This record gives sequence, structure tokens and C-alpha cells, in this order.
Amino acid sequence: MGKKTIGILIYANPEHYPPTINAVHLLSEHYDVVLIGRNQGLAYWEYPANVRIHRLGKHTSVREREQASATAKLWEYINFVVQASRLLQNVSLIYAYDAFGYTAAYLCSQLQHRTVPLIYHNHDFSGLSFPLSSLSGWVHIGERNWVNQANTVVFPSQERALFFKKLTNFNGNLTIVPNFPRKSFFKKNQDFNNLIKKRFDNPQVLLQGAISVKNSLLELIDSLNFLEQSIKLKLIGPISEEEKHLMIDFVNRKKVTARVNYFMPVPYHELPSHTWMASIGVCFYKQIDMNYQTMGTASNKIYEYAACGLPVIVTDLPNYRENLANEPWVRFADPDNPTSIAYAVQDILNEFDKYQLMCLAARQAFEEKYNYELVFSPLISKIQFLLQ
Repeated sequence: MGKKTIGILIYANPEHYPPTINAVHLLSEHYDVVLIGRNQGLAYWEYPANVRIHRLGKHTSVREREQASATAKLWEYINFVVQASRLLQNVSLIYAYDAFGYTAAYLCSQLQHRTVPLIYHNHDFSGLSFPLSSLSGWVHIGERNWVNQANTVVFPSQERALFFKKLTNFNGNLTIVPNFPRKSFFKKNQDFNNLIKKRFDNPQVLLQGAISVKNSLLELIDSLNFLEQSIKLKLIGPISEEEKHLMIDFVNRKKVTARVNYFMPVPYHELPSHTWMASIGVCFYKQIDMNYQTMGTASNKIYEYAACGLPVIVTDLPNYRENLANEPWVRFADPDNPTSIAYAVQDILNEFDKYQLMCLAARQAFEEKYNYELVFSPLISKIQFLLQ
């Protein structure tokens, strides 16, 4: 008898979500996988041989889809559900991401007139209310009305899970799977010890991921004026045109043009080559919403830095301290205060022996505690129980 098949449903490009890539790889070690997403953005990831990927709809960019009319968005979603239902006809379990994926998964099961186990994995907690005039509003109504049909609901942080449970009156099983990287992807650099010395001698602070004023972009740039001239800032990730112009203007006004380097986003499989070469990783989120305040285990970039043996500076908020206060490779800073950021950078770089120990501790923590193989294992056990 062959492997059972799991259907994974995400109303986006799965390559934009490293935790989804991780889950696909780990699930494919036990099951065949049908991966269904939207046909948007670039397709670059090489999946295991027993993963069949379907990118539904006409190929467009994310921005083009955002600018589509409400009617076009509705029809696209309806077509997505209909096509997904056909593709999921023979799967033994559906694993759905976020509200759009879960609502589609539930509707697929109804169209098929059969009951299959449902796993609902939420990447980012959604707002409290949505206008009923929008597709998003109706999708979230579906999510909250039908969430109790899920066999388990997965969140990357305990705080989000408990808030969601209270908001939706969800009475089922909650599972916490932090957004850690995979050990099998972030393999140790064989030249790690020599690399640490090169990092220390040519210090570079790295912000990878979304580049935005919400992520302390301006404060990071300003912090350079409180640091030695040899310390540079590298930014790699998506940024809006408006904020890009703001960044360039601010860099010029602060007279740090030669010390700030911005790079367009790169495919996920290319990211480690940039991360390994940096000296310090930074991860700042301002107190804007529930997601930003609960990134202690939900921010994959913190742990991607650790996977590459980088000391990390994070937001000084309770959630981050609860999860990372005892880690010797982590420092905390006020995301609204450039001098606080500069102080944390100086503390990391003021002595080579201490810096080296922080780098080694970061990589060790990733290998022993902060990897996806470890935290995803309990969920695989639940899935195996459901498919007995």
C-alpha cells in the first residue's frame, strides 16, 4: 500500500512563507503531498519528488492582484475553490494556511460531500473586524464560523493562539509551532570559525525581510551616527516605492550614504549566503498590532540569524524577553531609539572573544532548540494519529 496523500492549501505563493516550505519538506518525508497555491510571483523552489504543486489562476504579481476589482477578486476565489476541490479529491487530510486557505479548505470538503481531517495553520493573526463589502470580510466570517471543524489550529505563538481562541470561541485543539528554520536547510558553514573573525573585522549590521519604517528603518539608519565609521548597515528585502524614496532622502540627510546598502529581495534559497556574511542581525517591530507584539517565536528572521551564527538585537518588549532573555547571543533595544540600538551594537562588537562566544552560542541554540524539525515533530505525530 502506497503513502497516504496530504493536500496543502495556501491562497498565496508558498515560496513567500519559509514555514510553509519547511512543513512541505517535513510532511513529504511521511506522505505524498499535493501543494496548491496561487499563481503569483516567481516560482523558484525545488520541492521533493513526491510533492505535486499546482499554481492556480492566471499568473500575476502580488501588486496586480491587490489592485484588481472586488468582483474580480471574488470570482478568482470562487474559481480557486472549485479547482482546488477537484485536486483534493483523493487526499486523506487537508492542511490549510491562513483564513483564505482554511475557508477554501472547508468549502472544498463541502463540495466533495465527505469529511476529511482539517489542519488550520495561521501565519499572521488577522484583525478584529472586516467590512462585509470585501472578499476578506466574507472569508474571515467563514473562518470564524467554521473554525471548530478543524482538528487542530496551529499558531506560531502562544499569545496569538489564546487570543484567537477567545475571539472565536474555538473549543478544539491548539498547537504551537514557532517559525524556526530547518536544520537540513541551514547547514553549518564549514569555515565558521574563520568567518567569525572576518565578520568582526568588517562589521555589518543586517536587516533582512520587510524594510519599513514600522521595522525601525529610520532609527537603524540614524544609529550609524552613534557608531564607528567602519560599521555598515545592509538591508535586504521588499520595500514600497514611497518608503524607498524616504530612505534615500534620510540616508543623504544623515550623511551615511557610503555606510548603507540596500538590496532587492532574493529567493529564499539564496538568503543564507547573505546572512552568513553579516556580523549582527536585527529584528525590530514597533507596537502597532498583535502580530508585531508577539514576534518572539513568530519571527523566522530571528532564528535564521541564529542558524547562521549571528548575534541578534530584538525589540525590547515583554514577549521577546519571555522567549529570549536567557539567550547569551541576544540583545534588546528600544526600536524607537537610535542610541539604544547603537548601544546594543557596541555591546556585541566591543570585544572579539565575547563576540565569538555569541556567534557560537547562536548556532548551538539553533541546532539544539530553535529548529523546525524539533518543533514540528509533535504536529506530525498528531497528523499520524488522525490518519490511522
